[in-house]
Amino acid sequence: MAYDPMAAARGLRRRVGRVVRRLKDRAHLAFPSENGFLRDLGGRFGTIEEVLDAASRDDGRLFVAGMPRRVAAEFFANGHEERCSRIVNTAEAACAHRFDLLGSGPTVLGARLPWHADFKSGHVYDSGAYHDDLRNGLAAEFGKGWDVKVPWELSRFQHLPALGQAFWLTGERRYYEEARAQILDWIGSNRTGYGVNWTCTMDVAIRAVNWVWGYGYFRPEILADREFGSLFQRSLFAHGRFIAANLENTGPVRSNHYLSDLVGLLFLGVLFRGAPEADAWKGIAIAEIVAEAGVQTHPDGVDYEASIAYHRLKTEIYLTALLLMERSGFRLPGLRDRVRGMIDFVAHYTRPDGTAPPIGDDDDGRLQILGEYDADRRDHRYLLAVAACAYGDPRLMSLAGERWEEAFWFFGERCIEMLESTAGRPMPVVTGRVYPQAGIAVLRHEDMHAVLDAGEVGLKGLGAHAHNDTLSVVLQAAGRDLVVDPGVGAYTPDRALRDRFRSTAAHATVRVDGQEINPLPDRPFELPGIDAPRILRFDSRGGFDMVEAEHSGYMRLADPVLHRRVLLLNKKERRFVIEDHLEGRETHRLEWFFPLAPGTEAVFDDADQGARCRAGGVRFAIQPALLPGGARGWVADALFSPSYGRVEPSRAVRYEWTGRLPVTARFSVLLLDEGRGAPEIGDGS
Repeated sequence: MAYDPMAAARGLRRRVGRVVRRLKDRAHLAFPSENGFLRDLGGRFGTIEEVLDAASRDDGRLFVAGMPRRVAAEFFANGHEERCSRIVNTAEAACAHRFDLLGSGPTVLGARLPWHADFKSGHVYDSGAYHDDLRNGLAAEFGKGWDVKVPWELSRFQHLPALGQAFWLTGERRYYEEARAQILDWIGSNRTGYGVNWTCTMDVAIRAVNWVWGYGYFRPEILADREFGSLFQRSLFAHGRFIAANLENTGPVRSNHYLSDLVGLLFLGVLFRGAPEADAWKGIAIAEIVAEAGVQTHPDGVDYEASIAYHRLKTEIYLTALLLMERSGFRLPGLRDRVRGMIDFVAHYTRPDGTAPPIGDDDDGRLQILGEYDADRRDHRYLLAVAACAYGDPRLMSLAGERWEEAFWFFGERCIEMLESTAGRPMPVVTGRVYPQAGIAVLRHEDMHAVLDAGEVGLKGLGAHAHNDTLSVVLQAAGRDLVVDPGVGAYTPDRALRDRFRSTAAHATVRVDGQEINPLPDRPFELPGIDAPRILRFDSRGGFDMVEAEHSGYMRLADPVLHRRVLLLNKKERRFVIEDHLEGRETHRLEWFFPLAPGTEAVFDDADQGARCRAGGVRFAIQPALLPGGARGWVADALFSPSYGRVEPSRAVRYEWTGRLPVTARFSVLLLDEGRGAPEIGDGS
């Protein structure tokens, strides 16, 4: 290989740059001494004791701190004993170091928490490695069987609010002692800027947010504990400096990572307000969060990352940030309106059973978990309850149902008043709706709910969290999933599994000639969009909801193929109708996929090419109303991921046909009752 002096010079420049940055980091990001911390606070205090004393007299702009503990204890003791028990059980699990993270199942992690380990695989990261070196090496670990998200998730400390809540509700100091011990152990095991828990700024910021929540719950105890109070506040200040120095705003587009960085700076800027650096953090955070709301969400209120789960995460971040800004005296009507649009999308995509359709990637990501820690992560209704109090809209509280605990810890007595005012009210009717910029159509009537995904790959064509699910459908009725999105599996431990779950064949759409709608690159967080999907029309009337959409992903074939799909919800007959038109000139192989939820029984009838299915007590059929001659169908094995890191066997109904285009196919997905005379599953008919 010929020597390339320019490439060598560039490599040398990079290495020198890393060395220089490391030297600067040692000086700027080092854990502050007490005297250094006093200087960082602007010289307003002469001793740490003065800092802690001033904090004890703070007006409580941060969450939780302004609500008397007795209010919480009395409220949960009178009529909500079961919820109180759940909170205490979650805190007890944290005390026992028993965690269920990213599909691990409940796992006891030992007397000392493994902050630097993926405890699922046993892989341990070097705690003494510089964060930049570790970060640069992460891409090479993809497909090696371990998952960097596991130590990140543990170090987010999202169990800390449960310890604080248990302390408030029981008065038992041991919950504070456990929180204190874990934080001290983490600080002692994670030198600032070194080890895996400093490699992702987003996770640094989320940890800071949850530590500030912990401060809200344990403030009197922390401030009375001189040694710990000093160490805790200095560590939080170091977190702020690190976040500010490592913002994830480089590259062609920004995402939930940058937004998380900003909300971390906002929390710390409010906590340390008056300190010059902290005031700068707060100013940057407010300006950028407002600006990013206009960039990272479509005008129709939907997040631009092409994922329902990431819409939930971003909505949680924006809503939390909005409330903290308003409590700090800022009025931001533009942001308030944009967040309300995001909440309205949550209300529409939430299905009658309370869950969200898992379209796109989903890593169970949250900013903070303030209620029902072990609840199904697909249940996003807690956002509706928080927004109900924020916007004074009792309809949102009614739609939230029993998921009001998060709102309680944000709003206290205002939440109690909202609950009392909505008790006994009829459930608001939520209609079908189209989100044209996001390319999402929601069809719904009573207990029937459908989503058609005609959205682009997101992130302005990068497609980090999108799947090849264009024109796919997710159907639910009578409280049961009929046709599902299979979920995500996991991100990086198994590259083949990653691609399987984001492939065309995993979703309820059509594959042509065995090709992907968008070619899958080797990189696990890219999906360049060539399919150019668009919604052609949407209609919602008394008797039906209907959407028509198309995509051009197969127009790249030697004989270009255009896929157009119509999804109809017939409200009177309680059936879904899917009609596909494939436009081309030559012979092609077409495949239709209808993934089923785990546990769904399915029997294929060769006579009418239909599948009779049973999910729990609900019986339904996938029935072709129009198929080209020679098409065949069957029930195949499949995979389903109910949450990140968990994979279960499932089934899928499939159809295949080879012939000359154009062609039209039509399927009905309908509920079966006793009057239809359909054969029982497994009776041999």
